[in-house]
Order: sequence, then C-alpha cells, then structure tokens
Amino acid sequence: MLVASERPPSNEPTLMIGDVDQNFDFTPVHDFIQSTFPYPIRNRKSTTARKTNVNYFFQYFSFEDARIALRKLNGLKVPEMEPEYQLAMNFTRQKDEVCAHLTIYNLHLAQLEVMKLYTRYPSLLGLARYNFLNDEGKRPKTVCFIRFGDKDDCMEAVRELNLRPIENSWILMTISVRYMDELKEYVAEREANNRAIGMPAFHNFYYKRELNVDQFNQLIINNTYDHINEMEASRWSPVVFQTKILQKDYNRQITMGLFENM
Repeated sequence: MLVASERPPSNEPTLMIGDVDQNFDFTPVHDFIQSTFPYPIRNRKSTTARKTNVNYFFQYFSFEDARIALRKLNGLKVPEMEPEYQLAMNFTRQKDEVCAHLTIYNLHLAQLEVMKLYTRYPSLLGLARYNFLNDEGKRPKTVCFIRFGDKDDCMEAVRELNLRPIENSWILMTISVRYMDELKEYVAEREANNRAIGMPAFHNFYYKRELNVDQFNQLIINNTYDHINEMEASRWSPVVFQTKILQKDYNRQITMGLFENM
C-alpha cells in the first residue's frame, strides 16, 4: 500500500515518478512496477507543493537493483493503459550528487531519448528536460540538467560527449554552474597533469581545439564508420520491409543506439 510521506534528500536507492495528477488512476502503473524484477521493497507517495499532484516512490534493496529497474522500466508501455503512456522514472534527489548541463540546438529530444545518451554511465540518477523554440518559434532547442551520483561519471560524460555530433546538431555539455565552485578543487587535482584543460567561469572545463576544414572532416569520418556500417547492414533487415516506420524515426533509433553502444 502506498503511504504518504515527505523526506529530505538522502542516499537511498529509490526511483520516482513525479508530478502525477491526483485524479489519475495510478493503479496499473503501481502494479506493473511492483511485479517487475527486481521488485521494490517499499513504496510511498507524497503530495507536491501545488497539492493537486502526487509523487510516487519505489525503494529498492540496493542501488544496483534500482539501476537495473531503471534501465528495464524506462520507456515501457504499461498494460491496461493507452499506448501513448510510457514509464519515465528518475532516482530521487540524493544527498551526494553532481549535475551537468546539456544544450542541443536545432533539435528536440524527448526525455527518454536523452536518458539513452547517458545509460552507460553507472551513476546516472536522472534528468530534467526542457524543450524550447527560439528565433520566433523557428529554431528548436533542448536543454537538460543531467544528475550523477559520482563525480567521475559526470566529468567523463562532459569529456566524452561535449561537441559530439548528433543528427543535424551537436551536443554542448558543461558542468552545471551550480556545481562549479564545489568541483573546482576536485577538477584541478584530477587534471593536474593534463595541460589541455581550462577552467573559465560559466564555461566548459575542457579545452576546445580549433580545426581547419580538412581536420574537421576527418574527425567526422573517424566517428561515423560504425554509423555508416549499421545503416548499410540495416538496409537488408526484414524489419525494414515489414514495419511501417517514418525515416526520421528510423534515423533517431540509430542515433540513440550509437550513444548506448559507445
């Protein structure tokens, strides 16, 4: 049974689904999560500040169990519910966590698509995603705050994904301004022998190379061989012939797969 409660941030292996209308029938979702292994050992709920919405919490035996559940459940469609509903879960706010900031211009990504970019980082806790339209509604923009439970994971994500091409855009990723002062000493110590690192305020920690056209083209080619090979192989897959799928959706699936298998 769900029990209402409110708790301060703590290091607890708990997943949540937040901001659900209190009149929404949550029973199918609750039953589906409770019957999926690894099983939660405890659950609870609490009202939000608006008092009209509810947060639901599912605590697991360990962080390993909670991470397995997060990977298994996120994006699934719940039986007995309309097909447009998908599970979107995050870890609750932890006592020890750090945050990175993501911006992608000319592209709107859904929350679960952004999650797929980071599933290979073990301490991923969740994210907050916002989609905007700039330039009088003509230019899409995705902004996210990505939460990690481990400083090293956060730094590696910034190092590996910043300026990485994605479809018709590229990823701009930095340590969140909120954590810059907190991480400054840690970064300096960690990167003491790395001469290609800078720490300008409100900017990325990492040095950005200036490339000429030939160098840039070679960089793109070096990073797209697997992409090209996968597309070539997939042309002959029976799935392509048997399934009605839009080209843009097909390209998006390939894009997400590339990041998951980096």
